[in-house]
Amino acid sequence: MSESKNKVFLERLKSFHPIVRLFDNRMATIIFSIIIAVIIWFLISITVYPTTPVTVNHIPLVVSLDGTAAEADGYSTINCDVEEVSVKIEGNRSKVGTLNKDNLIAYAEIPNITTAGTKNLNIAVKSVDGTEFTVKSISPQTVNVKFDKIKTVTLDVKPDLTNIESVKGCIINKDDVTVTPATIDVTGPEQLVGQMKNASVIIESSTEVSSAAKLVSDNIVFCDANGSQILLTDKSDVQYEQIKYTLDIPVQYTKEMDITYQLRGVPSTFDEEFLRKRLMLSVDKVTLAAPDQSLSNTEEFTLDTIPLSSITLDFSKNYVLEAPEGYENLSNISTVNLTLDSSGLIQKDFVVNEINIINAPSSRKYSAVTGQLIVTLVGSEESISQIDPKQISVTVDLLSIQQNDTDDESNSFSCVPTISIDKYNDVWASGEYKVIVTSEPIQNDE
Repeated sequence: MSESKNKVFLERLKSFHPIVRLFDNRMATIIFSIIIAVIIWFLISITVYPTTPVTVNHIPLVVSLDGTAAEADGYSTINCDVEEVSVKIEGNRSKVGTLNKDNLIAYAEIPNITTAGTKNLNIAVKSVDGTEFTVKSISPQTVNVKFDKIKTVTLDVKPDLTNIESVKGCIINKDDVTVTPATIDVTGPEQLVGQMKNASVIIESSTEVSSAAKLVSDNIVFCDANGSQILLTDKSDVQYEQIKYTLDIPVQYTKEMDITYQLRGVPSTFDEEFLRKRLMLSVDKVTLAAPDQSLSNTEEFTLDTIPLSSITLDFSKNYVLEAPEGYENLSNISTVNLTLDSSGLIQKDFVVNEINIINAPSSRKYSAVTGQLIVTLVGSEESISQIDPKQISVTVDLLSIQQNDTDDESNSFSCVPTISIDKYNDVWASGEYKVIVTSEPIQNDE
């Protein structure tokens, strides 16, 4: 065929098929050549290199005890330190090339767990649909998993009063503060909840109370046997009902009072202050608490009423300090001692021969059968050294004696006399004395 005929043939061929016409464009020729090259490369790859490596990242790690001996023994997974892994696998190019994090499973290989604690476990990877491949590397290769048995305990709920104070003059009796509800059920790892002995409700802000109060809080912490707070690294480790707790806080009013005593049987001429300066109390103040302000007008706490005649030269006596019903002794004082300072004092016996009877009923005749008394006097050395027995007055007061005016029979009875030394106000009679008095009808002269 001649050259001119060939040229004509090509022109007709181009006009016949559009693909042929593409070769007239240089860019189209380049693109077509690249496509052909890729196809040829792909065909050679699957023929000469049938396997290929693939790296898949962010595969979630699964830690499951389903069907294991650990599950049968009651163990559970508490936490682990790995959430996802990266894996490099190798396999059939046409199969592994489509694998991603959604159709691969990373899991911890569970051994036979016999004790609670943290175990270091190997990590493995498999496909969801059973696609086979070779694992070249896993990052990380191991995971630390904490295992324990899950247990539920019931704890008493106590108030934490660290941030609660009372105003001046008041006090909070911590033993009387109550919490509602009084208990809480906590579920969690046996090793953790086994340390818990009670729970405490905390009032977070500083609060000052002046009367009985109700405070509400949902801030609860757990404490061990020593009262120390158990710090939870992850609050999801334990489960309990999230509720509000009510603290009922009773407030008592307090008062510091002087401790004192009363003296009984004191002659009007005796200088009571002289004796009180020498009677020494081991404790002179006490603090009482009351549920109300009933103590506001009380300045003294009276121990007892002490007969003057019971105070001897070596006098020393303990008195029980008992708070009235409804009140509380905050001073932790149970007894108070009262002792006579006898320096400068002496004791001496005197024989008194005259006994006086006063305020006798007029319907009968009264006479002292007791003729004399031996009286023991205690007082300043100066005064006692000057006393004459005639200066000692022994008096029986019959003001409280009631006799039947129609009673014709004589009778006798015992009376406690009053003994005084009018001239000396720093001396008193010590000891117990009795005077026998008789009464008889008055004889009318006919």
